[in-house]
Amino acid sequence: MTHRSPSDEASLEQPIASHRMRERCRPYRMYIAFWILGLLNNFLWVTMNAGANSINKAGIGMVYLANVVPSLTMKLTGPYWFHFVSYRVRMVWMALLMVLSLGTVAWGESPQLGSGEVAFCSVACGMGEASLLAMASFYDAQVCLSAWSSGTGFSGIAGYLWSLTFDGLDICFQVQLMVALWIPVAWLFTFFVLLGVPWIDKERVTLDHVTEEEIEDLSHETSESSNDSDTTCHSASEVATSKLTVKERFFFILGLWPYTVPLLFVYVSEYAIQSGLWAAMGFPVTDPVSRRSWYKWSNFTYQVGVFISRTFFILICRSRSVLWSGGLLQILMAIFFTFAAVHPFGGWWLLAPSLFVGFLGGGVYVGAFSLIAKEQNSAYVELALCSASVADTIGMIFANILGLIAQGCIFGMMRVLDTKPDFTCGFDIWDNFNRTSHPPVYATHCFPGVQG
Repeated sequence: MTHRSPSDEASLEQPIASHRMRERCRPYRMYIAFWILGLLNNFLWVTMNAGANSINKAGIGMVYLANVVPSLTMKLTGPYWFHFVSYRVRMVWMALLMVLSLGTVAWGESPQLGSGEVAFCSVACGMGEASLLAMASFYDAQVCLSAWSSGTGFSGIAGYLWSLTFDGLDICFQVQLMVALWIPVAWLFTFFVLLGVPWIDKERVTLDHVTEEEIEDLSHETSESSNDSDTTCHSASEVATSKLTVKERFFFILGLWPYTVPLLFVYVSEYAIQSGLWAAMGFPVTDPVSRRSWYKWSNFTYQVGVFISRTFFILICRSRSVLWSGGLLQILMAIFFTFAAVHPFGGWWLLAPSLFVGFLGGGVYVGAFSLIAKEQNSAYVELALCSASVADTIGMIFANILGLIAQGCIFGMMRVLDTKPDFTCGFDIWDNFNRTSHPPVYATHCFPGVQG
C-alpha cells in the first residue's frame, strides 16, 4: 500500500481548488464579457447618431437611416444563414467593419457620402446584436441577456459623453472618430480572451451529418462536456434549428409577434422623437446653437433612462402585458413631444420626460428578450433571440422616415431659416437659401492640407 506525502496531497488539491475557482468565476466572466460586448457593439453606433449634426445637419434623419437600414438587412437575413458562419468569424468581420466605418466617415468628402459610409457601422452593429443575443443561449441565458442589455444601455451614456467631451474641448468630429479606433481592438480582446469562443463553433462542422434520432444523444453529450469547459450548460439546440426549412423558420419568426410588436411600437415612437422632434426643438428653436445643445442633452438624458431600465427592468418585467403597456405609453410620449415642438410650451424641464422615454425604451427591450428566453421552447431559443431583434430595427426605419418629415415640417412652421432641411414639407421659405453662405457642417476636417 502506497502512502501519499503531504506534498503529493497538496499537488492533488491544487488543481481541484483551481477548478472550483473557475466554476465560481464563470458567471462573473460571462456577465463582464457580455456587458463589455454590449457596450462596444452599440458605442460606435451611438457615436454616429450623436454626431449626426456634424455629418449632415440638414437631414439628421438621413444619418439615422444610414445607421439602421443595413442593420435591418443583417437581422432579416441572419436567421437563414448565420448557422453556416461561426461566431468567431462573425466577430472578426465586425471588427473590420468598425475600422472601415471610422475611417470612411472621418475622411468623407460630402454629407451624402458621410451618411452612406455610416452603413458600415450599421452592418457591424446589426450583425453583432443578432449574433450575441443568439449566442447567449449557449451560456446562462438570463445572466448574459441581463449583462448585454445593461452594456448596450450604458453605451448610450458613454457615446454621448464621448461626443459632449470632444465638443466641450472644441475638438473636431474627425479626431473623435480616429481616437475611437480602440473599439475594434477591445472588441476582439473581450470575445477571444475574456469570454472565449462558444462550444458550438467546434461542433458546427459536424452538425450537417447528424440525424433526428441523434438529437437527444448529442444534446446530452454536449451538456456533459460543457460541465468541464468554460461555459455553462446551454439551452439552445443547434441541431434542432439547423433542420428547419426556410418556410418553417419564417412562420416561427412570425409567431414571435407578442414580443416583437411592443418592441416595434417603442422603437417607432422613440426614434421618431430623437431624429425628428428633438432635432427640431430648441429654446428658441430658431437658434442653431440652442437646437444643437438641446439635441445633445435630450439624447444624453434619454440614454441615462435606457441604461437604468435595461439594467434593472429585467427584475420587473414578468408578463407580456408589461411589454404592451410600455409600447403604448411610448406612443403617448411621441404625441406629447409633437405638441412640445409644434406649439412650444417648454424649456429645459423637458429633460424629465426625455428620461421617461428612455425608461420605456430600455425596459421593453430587455423585457422582451428576457421573456423570450423564459417562455420559448429551449431548443429554439437561439433562433428566437436572433430573429426578434429585427423588430427594433424595422421600428427605427419607420421612425427615421417620420423624423425626416417631422424635422422639415417643424422647421417650416417655426420659420427656421439658418438650415434648409432635406425634406421641406411644401414650405417655400428657403427659396432664396444659399448653401454656399450656409455650408453644411459634416465630418469637419481638422488636419492641415485636407479639404472638406
